[in-house]
Amino acid sequence: MKRTNHCVTLLALMAIPTIASAQGKPAGFGLKVGAVFANVSNSGVLPNDMGSRTGFSAGLALGIPGGVVGFGAEALYVQHGLKSSASANSLKIDYVSIPVYLRLGIPTPGVQPYAYAGPQVSFELRCKIGSSDCPDNTFGGGERKKTTYAGVIGAGLRLGGKAGLTIEGRYVYGLTDLKYGTVTSSDSYKNRDLMILAGVSF
Repeated sequence: MKRTNHCVTLLALMAIPTIASAQGKPAGFGLKVGAVFANVSNSGVLPNDMGSRTGFSAGLALGIPGGVVGFGAEALYVQHGLKSSASANSLKIDYVSIPVYLRLGIPTPGVQPYAYAGPQVSFELRCKIGSSDCPDNTFGGGERKKTTYAGVIGAGLRLGGKAGLTIEGRYVYGLTDLKYGTVTSSDSYKNRDLMILAGVSF
């Protein structure tokens, strides 16, 4: 199942240049970097007083610039997790996240507003609780998920012509239960992230 999901994601990324060619528009490349305000649903019942972790994100973007309807995809390094009042319980999880989305824009000259939404798959690179590596079973028994899925929605502005600057806000709504709590039917721990990103596109 995991191999199938990975293949679907890669095929979606590979399909964007083909879609762009069919629409008569060149696929554009870009760089993005920004801040991540990460949280987890149900964080109030984890050990100690848990709060959001402020991290960063950076990576590559691929898409169709301009136009009313377009497609986009990204490969981003993203820092997730939670900050605890007891540093030994602070949770730090870093991922490579790949969102693929439908983008709607207003192709006005100079300043182009846009919005987008789509699915995202993330692959864990590192997981730490305090200074120790996360165990396979975390906070009471559930198997920790190293591949997670989410929905993304965002909006922003693009400044410039063929080469431009972008600034956007994005909300990431996690769909995968991370299994951080005791395993009962009422426990569910999912990523909830707000991202502020700036970028340059070519």
